[in-house]
Amino acid sequence: MVAGMDGMVSLVTAPLGVPMTLVTCVLDSALRGRLSILGLRPGAHVEVLHATPGGGRVVAVAGSRVALDRNVLKSLTARLAA
Repeated sequence: MVAGMDGMVSLVTAPLGVPMTLVTCVLDSALRGRLSILGLRPGAHVEVLHATPGGGRVVAVAGSRVALDRNVLKSLTARLAA
């Protein structure tokens, strides 16, 4: 994991099992809208549960689990919970 001085980390490198708050979602509007429907929007409380063999990860958000590929994960930034 590589966190900045402000505790920010990309979900692709985020530690497993650590509560975080989603800060940015830099994707095209269609995909950003779909992720928002699933609960992945700035301010959402998320936790990366486990990594998948292809480089993706399963993320817990709003009582659900969402599988995301590596490219989407690189576009999502979160702040480690205090």
